[in-house]
Amino acid sequence: MKLYKERFFLLSAIAAALVAFIFYYITKAPTVSFWDCGEFISTSYIFGVPHPPGNPLYIAIGRLFTMLPIASAIAVRVNLISVLSSAATVFVAFWIILRLSIGNRDQLPGGYAKIAFGTGAFVGSLIMGLSCTIWSNAVEAEVYGLAMLIMLVLTYLGAFMGTK
Repeated sequence: MKLYKERFFLLSAIAAALVAFIFYYITKAPTVSFWDCGEFISTSYIFGVPHPPGNPLYIAIGRLFTMLPIASAIAVRVNLISVLSSAATVFVAFWIILRLSIGNRDQLPGGYAKIAFGTGAFVGSLIMGLSCTIWSNAVEAEVYGLAMLIMLVLTYLGAFMGTK
């Protein structure tokens, strides 16, 4: 059963990620915010090493974002890493919720059941994405948005890649 080939589910997952992205983008930090964000922004710009453990993947991605001409302020460019990765997290959460709710059926649900499963996954992924914990880390230069994306992708791959 290839859920991603079902157009309704794919469009619903994209819509959930897009809604989350819009909320995150509108509320993202316009400059350097408190705590470690300034350190991550500055070390991304100079390709340096922040406090231990250093977060080399985040700094490398941050360096790439500082070179892109997508915003006038360097801080906004690095903040966009969290915005994009958190919106992608909502996308992956949609598929995890959908797979858990549908289970290992031989056929895709049709009619009202398909709409119910898609709506449930849409609402569930947005509830997760717009919760205080996820949202607060999605709008500033922190490693947690990217870490959550990596964890959910690994969860999806570990739980569902051997099933139908």
